[in-house]
Amino acid sequence: MKIDSDIESYTSSTEINTEWMDNIPTYEESPLVPDLGEGEIDHSLMQHYSYKYMCQGNFTSPVKKENLKKCLEIGYGSGIWMMEMASEYPNCNFYGIDIQPKTPDSTFPNNCEFIKDNVKKGIPFPDETFDFVYLRMTMIYIESNKWKPVISEIFRVLKKGGWVEFLETDMTFKSSGKILKSIMKFWIDMFEAKKIEPKLTRQLGTILSETGFINVLNKKYSLPIGSWAGTLGKIRSQSLDIWLYVTADISYKNLGFDTKEEYLKHIENLETEYSEFKPYGDQYIAYGQKPLN
Repeated sequence: MKIDSDIESYTSSTEINTEWMDNIPTYEESPLVPDLGEGEIDHSLMQHYSYKYMCQGNFTSPVKKENLKKCLEIGYGSGIWMMEMASEYPNCNFYGIDIQPKTPDSTFPNNCEFIKDNVKKGIPFPDETFDFVYLRMTMIYIESNKWKPVISEIFRVLKKGGWVEFLETDMTFKSSGKILKSIMKFWIDMFEAKKIEPKLTRQLGTILSETGFINVLNKKYSLPIGSWAGTLGKIRSQSLDIWLYVTADISYKNLGFDTKEEYLKHIENLETEYSEFKPYGDQYIAYGQKPLN
């Protein structure tokens, strides 16, 4: 695992058609991309285990575990992080907010409560409710001009001395080949067309400090992708494969393919490309503490 390595920038003259995005509901109605069904759950689970490996656990902030009584996850997705944490900390109540939840209907720990809500409209809890607030791959789906208001809301609902932790990506890969570059450029362009700037994740630590958090840390991890990098790289490769497959309907034409099948055949070459270029993707962890007074 490489840490704090340089960010590689890349450019392309390829034009991207964003007209199709006009028909996608606003974030208040749905996330950036359509409902991806079970494939998104598989993708979420693989992401979870790769990030758990990276962090050597489910979080990195110096939270005093004996103080965990109420925790909030924003953007819980499949619910896997909450359910693991709830099992590990049975005396803590876990609450989750997500605009498009994918949690199981019945089987989950009793100390979990899953709520469908839109955090951009505020966090539906009183001041100083939580000891810990956690977000993973959530800010990347929120317009960049809404980041500070959301983080201010997190500050409000945290108890004095409580912690917040983010795990996000800037969607960049170093040493990537032509196929991966073109795919990631498409997604970055798409996000930016929706007024979301993935590179803003690099500034999370600064935003936390400006909001009033103390003991702030902002750290970059570069994780490999591809079987060349062993188990971790293989899991990340499979996770991206699922994402590319379930989003193929909204991406293949924009990437210049006449049919979805042609596009899916093309991305089968990614693993060979990984072996040749040995790419790494950047992930950022930022955490901070609400002052005691």
